[in-house]
Amino acid sequence: GVTKAKAVLGWQSEYADFEAVATGYYEGYKALGLDRHNPKMKTDWDEYILRTSGALYSSISDNAAAGRSGSALVVTNKGGGHGEIGFHLALALRAKGLHVEMVNDNGGKSDIMSAKPFSEYGQLLAAGVEVYFADLSQPDAISKATCFDVCRSFDYVFDNQNVCQKDVVKLAADCGAFYAYVSSGGMYVPGDKFPMGELNVTKGADKNKQKAHEEYVMSYEIRPRLRGCAFFRPQYIVGPYTNKRDYLDWFFDRLTRNLPIPIPADGTQTTTVSDARDVANMLASVVGNTDAILEAERACPTAGPVFNCASDRSLSLNEIVVACGAAVGKSRWESEALIKYFDPNLAKDAPSGGKFPFRLTNFD
Repeated sequence: GVTKAKAVLGWQSEYADFEAVATGYYEGYKALGLDRHNPKMKTDWDEYILRTSGALYSSISDNAAAGRSGSALVVTNKGGGHGEIGFHLALALRAKGLHVEMVNDNGGKSDIMSAKPFSEYGQLLAAGVEVYFADLSQPDAISKATCFDVCRSFDYVFDNQNVCQKDVVKLAADCGAFYAYVSSGGMYVPGDKFPMGELNVTKGADKNKQKAHEEYVMSYEIRPRLRGCAFFRPQYIVGPYTNKRDYLDWFFDRLTRNLPIPIPADGTQTTTVSDARDVANMLASVVGNTDAILEAERACPTAGPVFNCASDRSLSLNEIVVACGAAVGKSRWESEALIKYFDPNLAKDAPSGGKFPFRLTNFD
């Protein structure tokens, strides 16, 4: 849950209306022509589930016919939901009055500007964000980036990538900056405690690189040299400029083609689907709230600087189908009629092509 982020950071979701988010997202889906043909979408997983299960049944039941000054560095990755977070984060920080410089990983490629969110970077330049590109996998990429001749002026360093996290946090420590790291909610061990809190059990550092990095930041080598730190653990992210379209496109593809929609168990499992703009605004909320974060850390060193980062509205898998159906123009009844429930145990042996995009259990 995001109760802690609301209490400590004063954050409020602006995009909790999932139906509106799905409708806007579907407009992008149509603009790309994916409602007519989606060459990347596979149904190998669906076909296995539908063919293997002897207990599929329809979902239709018998009864249901303020501005701050300062400077910030944003280091962001080259794709996925995280790529769009960096875009909106830079804008949110500029809106708070900060000088913002962004180093964007390009993976050594020179042609990424044609894809979203990079094709929208004119908005960043117009807002006064200084943007640099570098191959973050190369040795000393951070120290060689153009903007680091003034690195000691950064008050905040936002690390939104997992290629060279140690280099970035060391730079933040050299600056004496506040370090905010975009981690992952995927580190939580599946359990039966929902909504998940920041003290829920996580995978060990040997099993999850984001968890390993969080522990490194809190080590005696790094933490005493930082003005403060915070770790944000997002879950499923969508947005208007994403280049990772796996989540909702999975539903749109089947809905627009009137294909069966395999849903695990009875579909009442809950999750959150977060708009990248909400995630970015939560990250930007550290500005002006560092004292509150430090107080939370003193109260609980283990989870004090940790914030679950998601929409404040949980949705069942059934509700996601209906909302995506409404976005493509289908009634609740038409969408529910396509749902086919299956035993989640079947998924263990199913092929990966086109697999169900969310966890099969609760994850919120």
